[in-house]
Amino acid sequence: MELELKGKRAVVCGASKGLGYATAQALLEEGATAVIAARDETHLNRAADTLAAEAGCRPITVSADLTLAADRQRLVDTAMAQLGGIDILVANAGGPPPGPFESHPAEHWQLAIDLALGSLTHLTTLVLPGMKEQRFGRIVQIVSIAGLEVIDGLILSNASRPAVLGFARALAREIGPHGVLINSICPGIFKTDRMEQLAQSRAEAQGITVDQYFESLAADIPLGRIGNPKELGDLAAFLCSPRNTYITGAAIPIEGGKMRRLY
Repeated sequence: MELELKGKRAVVCGASKGLGYATAQALLEEGATAVIAARDETHLNRAADTLAAEAGCRPITVSADLTLAADRQRLVDTAMAQLGGIDILVANAGGPPPGPFESHPAEHWQLAIDLALGSLTHLTTLVLPGMKEQRFGRIVQIVSIAGLEVIDGLILSNASRPAVLGFARALAREIGPHGVLINSICPGIFKTDRMEQLAQSRAEAQGITVDQYFESLAADIPLGRIGNPKELGDLAAFLCSPRNTYITGAAIPIEGGKMRRLY
């Protein structure tokens, strides 16, 4: 399928590795131009070099901490100046620290809110006027299945992620008449750095190896394996594309059938 992304201008957050990187790769391979952002400038530039080799187009890089309003403003200003406009926003701010309720001080709760809701709403505020004016825009937020079901040890995510899904669902009704679509992708278990960190701590707590822990996770997934970030990137590219004309406000799980929820 031709996704008609050639010439589309994208901002992809959290793109130095993992799911954000896979999304940037998919968009670039389909002919989009992109500004990619992440906190670590060294990792970000390394990712841009790799993307240039893999996709044939080097993205513009902006080192930014999405919990900071000034960095979010600078990211969007740079994209507007360098690309001439923004057609696509992929909001991917990572997740808050894991752990049970009593392990989290007040600053962890504020971080969860800033990461999940604060960064997304501000970035949307910054890009939406231009999208409405040109009557085309695609906003995709990478969330988590923790927004759809309770996951032990991720209470910060379970508390903050549903707010993000509610925001997108409500906003979709407001911006749909202007040709702007917003959707949420809710990944399950993917081989990312964050998942590696969670696996390390949980494996130690259970007295098993990290490989054994991943095997136990895969055993609970009907497809029998952990997800490949490229699979999520391909989904994101479709949702960001002009070929997506009738999906908006959706919270789309991509988790190999792991969840047991009915609705």
